[in-house]
Amino acid sequence: MQSQLITQYGFGGTVGYDVSRAVSLHAFGYYYASNPIVAPAFSPFMNTTAYGGYADIRFNDRFGSNIGVRRYVNPMSGRWTTEPIVTPYFRIGKKMKLELPIGNLLKAAIWGDQDNPLRFQPRPMTTPQQRK
Repeated sequence: MQSQLITQYGFGGTVGYDVSRAVSLHAFGYYYASNPIVAPAFSPFMNTTAYGGYADIRFNDRFGSNIGVRRYVNPMSGRWTTEPIVTPYFRIGKKMKLELPIGNLLKAAIWGDQDNPLRFQPRPMTTPQQRK
């Protein structure tokens, strides 16, 4: 992977519906023809097949949160992974929005990080046997 260039082709889209002035629902899906397994340094930059949905809940003009779920192909393991979408946000002015994506942190705190292929798993060594 580090010595070659990979081109990915895909398509996707999102659809949204405003339920009220305070709540909107969104669904999304993206498909990529190839999902190569990559090194950990490349994984945040790889596009992968994904789908899911979330609700945008606006508490007032300045504060809100996106709450939902996303399922995607993990680029380090090649397996489907499900993660929550929990993203509180603060609006600064009319055009700028500060988002704090904490879905992965909540998933690791509540359910553990069994989907993390880099998770350290200690293996105790056996005691050496003496020769007779």
